[in-house]
Amino acid sequence: MTLERAIVLAYILAVAMPPLGLAIGVGVGVRSKSKHWLWIVLLSLAAGVVWAVIIGTGGLSDTNQGY
Repeated sequence: MTLERAIVLAYILAVAMPPLGLAIGVGVGVRSKSKHWLWIVLLSLAAGVVWAVIIGTGGLSDTNQGY
């Protein structure tokens, strides 16, 4: 996998699956001198907080309660 593809994948996973995006972001940071890894890690942490709030408030629960 090329570095550019890994960076794009890390950005996508940082929003969709923050723990995986965080791991790949750190991997990109170890593998290259690019500053993208810092933004990927920050985005992953922010998205993790947003996902935790959405799940914690019941935003993904079923609204059809047997009506």
